[in-house]
Amino acid sequence: MSEEKNVIIILKQPPHGTLYPVEGLRMSVAVSGDFEPITLVINDAVFAFIKDVDKTMYQPHMDFLKSIDLDIIIDKKSLDDRALSTDDLIEDVSVKEHDEVLKILADCDLAITF
Repeated sequence: MSEEKNVIIILKQPPHGTLYPVEGLRMSVAVSGDFEPITLVINDAVFAFIKDVDKTMYQPHMDFLKSIDLDIIIDKKSLDDRALSTDDLIEDVSVKEHDEVLKILADCDLAITF
């Protein structure tokens, strides 16, 4: 690994009509070669991780991140704002309270937004 930097990949765009979630996850995989990026899901990107959404395009990226023990973190406030709960989500994600998400953001050295 290179020098220690807190790199965060922020997914915030919805999965419908865009490729942003796919490209964000692909960036997390690419960055994982040099860093241990945090993949943070906020706003409408939470819809990319509900059980009934077609994940064909980004399942390989999620599987890879899981295989190297990197979490995909979902902002609980973003879920609440969209009337979703943790029961609506796939298993391979971690839900954090909004205060924790803000701390993660404050501690990052580099944020890449999709």
